[in-house]
Amino acid sequence: MAIELHIDDGSPYWYLSPNIWVVPSDDPNDPPGVPFVNVSAYVWARVRNSGTTPVSNATIRYYWANPATIIADTTATLIGSSSVSLAPLETRDVLCVTPWLPQWVNDGHECLVVEAFASSSPGNPFSGPDPLPPRAAGDAYQVVAWRQMAQKNLDIVRVEPSMMMVHLFLIGNPAKDEEGVYVIVRREPIEALKDVIQTMGLRDLPEEADGFDEFGIQPFRCGDQIQEAGRQEFSLGLPGRHQQGMALVARAPRGLHENAGALFLIEQFGRDREVLGGIGVLVFGAQRH
Repeated sequence: MAIELHIDDGSPYWYLSPNIWVVPSDDPNDPPGVPFVNVSAYVWARVRNSGTTPVSNATIRYYWANPATIIADTTATLIGSSSVSLAPLETRDVLCVTPWLPQWVNDGHECLVVEAFASSSPGNPFSGPDPLPPRAAGDAYQVVAWRQMAQKNLDIVRVEPSMMMVHLFLIGNPAKDEEGVYVIVRREPIEALKDVIQTMGLRDLPEEADGFDEFGIQPFRCGDQIQEAGRQEFSLGLPGRHQQGMALVARAPRGLHENAGALFLIEQFGRDREVLGGIGVLVFGAQRH
């Protein structure tokens, strides 16, 4: 007999989970959409108990973080928590009863992380019938390895034709000592978002846009002037547990329209070429009124 709580990852990209979504409204039962800075929103998560034992009052915790490839307790901010009771093999959509007010960074488009656990003590999530895996302060979230945690790190950006789009994010060194950090950006078919797009308030997938040939990533600090797109692969040394500001830069094609776009994936890799973290950025044409 066991309790096994799950919040499923995205597929094929684990950091794009369709099981976390935002309602940018004062009514949590309104349709899902994209969060906006200083607009109150609610966060939902789909939680299941794949075990053979019912769970009573499992805890669900919801976090936001600035767009980053590496997220830890020290870089994530708690939005709030809720509880849910689940029968064996039952799945439920669970609302974070605390509203979320997105901050200014990237116009409110942030990374969301949700975790679920059943503990024997409210103050200790690391013991009980289905506790969280042990972790120390500053340890990076191991989302793939932890079945009770999922992440949604997807932003939607609208741009004018021929515009140079700049999207800010952070990379990090999750190790305790200085190490090289390797990050890439690539374009992927928008079809990869088929399971997650409706949780972003879009009815249909945009068309694949022609162009977007000029794109890359580069280090960025507030006040830097960006003159070119940068490189599609980047490596640098970072002290342990440090972050580095970066920018994704892409030149929109001249004929871009509001129903066409491009999906860019930013991924950070570890020593064994495993994906340590990622960010999806869907860029498409500005709406015409």
